[in-house]
Amino acid sequence: MKPDLHVLQARAMSLRQNIEKIQKLAALPDEQFWSNELYIDSAKLHLIQAIEDVASICTHLMARVGGVAPSAYPECFASLHQRGIIDETLAQRLQAMARFRNLLVHRYWQIDDRQVLRVAREDIGDLDEFLRQVGAYIGETL
Repeated sequence: MKPDLHVLQARAMSLRQNIEKIQKLAALPDEQFWSNELYIDSAKLHLIQAIEDVASICTHLMARVGGVAPSAYPECFASLHQRGIIDETLAQRLQAMARFRNLLVHRYWQIDDRQVLRVAREDIGDLDEFLRQVGAYIGETL
């Protein structure tokens, strides 16, 4: 079954909005970012939402292309790689990001806030790359 382009585009729009918010927070000077707890909490929330947007695209693709949606986010990205939808490096990086999201949601007290800022500054480009690779696979810009 073909992926539903409207579903993918809606999730991609949400993802881009979350990426933009994360980038604004990540661009703040360290002193400013650390001075306001709301910046830290907002970065966490938007990272969770962005990773869930990517996972939603992943599960939709796997349900449509693979016939079954994987039960866990990291598994979903591995499945996309196995189907040739995304490359291995990106799959591994997204698997790590999905595990980070699980920590943020389920073991938030164990997260070092410096890791949140590092992910926001250094890893957020992986989400744009995901949209590029998925768009190339489906022949559409997401």
